[in-house]
Amino acid sequence: MVELVLRPDPGVWQVVPEATDVAAWYERQVETAPADAREAVATASALALRARVDSDLSAVLLLCDPAAELYAMLGVVALDGVPAPSTGEGAISVAEALVPSPWPGQALPFDFGGVTGWRVTLLDEEGVGGDDQVALPQTVSTVYVAAVRGRCVVAALSPLQPLVAAVAQPLVEQVVATFDVEAGDARG
Repeated sequence: MVELVLRPDPGVWQVVPEATDVAAWYERQVETAPADAREAVATASALALRARVDSDLSAVLLLCDPAAELYAMLGVVALDGVPAPSTGEGAISVAEALVPSPWPGQALPFDFGGVTGWRVTLLDEEGVGGDDQVALPQTVSTVYVAAVRGRCVVAALSPLQPLVAAVAQPLVEQVVATFDVEAGDARG
């Protein structure tokens, strides 16, 4: 089984723990939040925990900055025996399988010194205004499809308003740049 290794900045990201440690982690998140942000922190933390407990993700990270009112979740999975797509079209196919969109995704290549791939931005279906030629999205989804030591690693950022996504994407890219994979034992 492929084990994902990543080194997020602890000043920016909180690593959501395995199921056995969630209660203490959640309580710490809420207790240390400013009083006026506790409800938002509680909601963001609960959603990140649900993603961690109810999925087969390799890692879940929470971006929680109450002062900036910035809350996001990054779900990451390292795929065993699956090579990363070598084209933007292939990366868009992977992203659209995770985040269906009525509009075509846009893929931009990246190279973070050993971690290469595609950042795919998709307009979310809900809240899209406009017509069949112009979209006015309320939220966008960003999916990173990376090649790490010949394996495919996919990181999906929770849907965000476009300007908030623009702020969060460089923070995600700092994490993606640290991705590595190694052979590991299957977790039980």
